[in-house]
Amino acid sequence: MYVVIVGCSAVGYHLLKGLLASGHEVVVIETNEDRCQLLYDELGSIVIRGDGTDQNVLEAAGAARSDMLIATTGTDQTNLIACQTAKQIFNIARTATIVTDTKNEPLFHILGVDVVVNSTHLAVTQLEATVPGKPLIRLMDLNAQNTELVNIAIPEDASVIGQRLSDIQMPGNSFVSLIVRKDSATIASPNSIIEAHDEIIAITTLEDEHLLYETLTGV
Repeated sequence: MYVVIVGCSAVGYHLLKGLLASGHEVVVIETNEDRCQLLYDELGSIVIRGDGTDQNVLEAAGAARSDMLIATTGTDQTNLIACQTAKQIFNIARTATIVTDTKNEPLFHILGVDVVVNSTHLAVTQLEATVPGKPLIRLMDLNAQNTELVNIAIPEDASVIGQRLSDIQMPGNSFVSLIVRKDSATIASPNSIIEAHDEIIAITTLEDEHLLYETLTGV
């Protein structure tokens, strides 16, 4: 597979090394002269100095024959433009990028970027998972826009304890799919009753996740 990487940030560099180790043909586009020189000294002529949103630079990088473009600069706008140019001008079948501002993620999906990795979301998720008590853990982002799978632990004093799911007003389009209790999982139904220390596996949106957390854990 021939892959064009736009931006040799720390993410771009390690991605580049990993793809090369896996046998892929890779070229990286980077604007910083010093970084380009370091890459050239280490890896040879697979680096091109230039703006990854510039059509001429992308053409010189072989975008017309590439299978995938991955944008890893530190700027959401640059990443989006690079992906859009790849799709619209060079007909690259697959694009991927990182996004740092969570408010920008929906726009990336709307404009057709195939894979969007929210670096801020990933960092928050990993850090939240280290907090004792597991208040809310994001398990995965689903294919549907802004939709995710979360795990919410029910504390001993939550007001929902003893209530049926059908009696709990869930926010937005959120719903419970599984209830994990004493190392066993049960598919949720309207008649499922919430108990203390249950772990609720639910589908929700980025906008509703904290409201869902408050609904299930509030006193």
